[in-house]
Amino acid sequence: MFYLASAATSTLQDVQNFDQHWLFYICCIFATVVGAIAGATASTRVRMDIFGIVTCATIASLGGGTVRDIILNGLIKPNGEPMTVYWIGEGDVQFLYFAIITALIVFYISRFHRLPVGTIRVADAFSMAFFSLLGTAKAHYLGCPYLVSICMGVCTGVAGGVLRDVLTGNVPYVFRPGEIYATASFVGCTTFIILQELLNTPYEYAYIIGVAAVFIIRMIAVYLNWKLPSYRPLFDTIHPSDDPIEKKSAHSEK
Repeated sequence: MFYLASAATSTLQDVQNFDQHWLFYICCIFATVVGAIAGATASTRVRMDIFGIVTCATIASLGGGTVRDIILNGLIKPNGEPMTVYWIGEGDVQFLYFAIITALIVFYISRFHRLPVGTIRVADAFSMAFFSLLGTAKAHYLGCPYLVSICMGVCTGVAGGVLRDVLTGNVPYVFRPGEIYATASFVGCTTFIILQELLNTPYEYAYIIGVAAVFIIRMIAVYLNWKLPSYRPLFDTIHPSDDPIEKKSAHSEK
């Protein structure tokens, strides 16, 4: 067992093409599916038709990676190939198929059974966790600076959810006051870089720990209602007519 684990680690360190490693390939499939579930579920809540649901689910599941790859466009992979959007190649179009098929399945299930409350948040948390670390690992693999790698991870993790919420007419989680969303992604991506560069942790273990950190922080924040400090003016001018104490005093005088 130890030999197999060591062999897998060395294979990852020596891999010539990031996209071909089994760990990241499987995680990308899973992230695509759960991202499509979140997108399709959100679409059914606003009663989109089948075309709208498939479109929204596909954008939600592929949007983050697409934005990341557009930003990284121009970089050259270690094997000499130029960077392209990850799902448009002939060998990678299966990610588009996974998103479309998942959306159709959710559409037909939701017609007969109401999906459990919390489906969007849990699926979105899984999608954000896996996509965040995929983005950071990919940028790190391409030789980007540490902070850029972390930013690419956060972008990959949250951009799909932002597009989904905009398409369904909701305020994106990342822009809701106090919502611990992108913060969870940032912590997980930073954890991956620290484990890799400072502690020399094997790639797989650093990746899995980072994914777990994003998902756990996000879920704890949701269920325990953790909030970040929100904007509040230092000097709030309250007009006497708006002050509940003044109103109560005026009422008693009458």
